[in-house]
Amino acid sequence: MTTYRVKFFKNLVSSDGHPFKCLQKVVDIRRSKSPERAVEAAKHRFRRAGHLADWKLHADTLEAEVEHVSADASAGAGN
Repeated sequence: MTTYRVKFFKNLVSSDGHPFKCLQKVVDIRRSKSPERAVEAAKHRFRRAGHLADWKLHADTLEAEVEHVSADASAGAGN
């Protein structure tokens, strides 16, 4: 299985008018079977940690990246 790092961002505007993404939270999901499942698990953890009904109350976007691929996942990829 693969480990994913999901980052949640809020879109803001600086004092001089330039837009930027402000990191709100990083959630590591260990041992997910797919990126989609990792993102859903991260959304759930973000909501639960902030006692939120919807993660979009505190973030506008998210980015998911592969942090680590286990030997089991890479061995199964060629089958």
